[in-house]
Amino acid sequence: MHTAVRVFVAALLLAVVAGAGVHYDVAEPTHWPYPTDDDLAEAYEPAVGEPALLFGDVQSVDPTDNTAVITVEHDTGEFDLRVTNLDTSVEPGGTIQVYGTLQPDYTIAARSTVVVNPAGSSTTYKYAVSALGALLVLIYFFRQWQVDRDTLGFVPRGD
Repeated sequence: MHTAVRVFVAALLLAVVAGAGVHYDVAEPTHWPYPTDDDLAEAYEPAVGEPALLFGDVQSVDPTDNTAVITVEHDTGEFDLRVTNLDTSVEPGGTIQVYGTLQPDYTIAARSTVVVNPAGSSTTYKYAVSALGALLVLIYFFRQWQVDRDTLGFVPRGD
């Protein structure tokens, strides 16, 4: 392949990637149809009656009426939100994802709640699996290629 063709193909691929990025940026508001944490912190009342998907740290739980108070963090701080119709068991200090309809007075009527507490070993597991995957890729690479010290590059291994 000639150098001019390679440069053209590389430029074309860069243009396609840039175009995909521009398209994503233009279409991004349709990817998340719910009000954001920042939107709710600035103006909660206009969002009343809308569906929302929020994450929060559980401050308190009242099992007698299936409610909880969660703290939702946003860019400039945090606010408390009362969750009604809680359908999962969670302890204070846990983190939950709540999908439901926003109600007046910083309340959300939950349709679904999911506990999203990470397990203590989940971070270690993710790093270990990533390291193992990287090691396997390196082993495979060096079984197929070898270092050529004369050109300071890689060349395919001969059988």
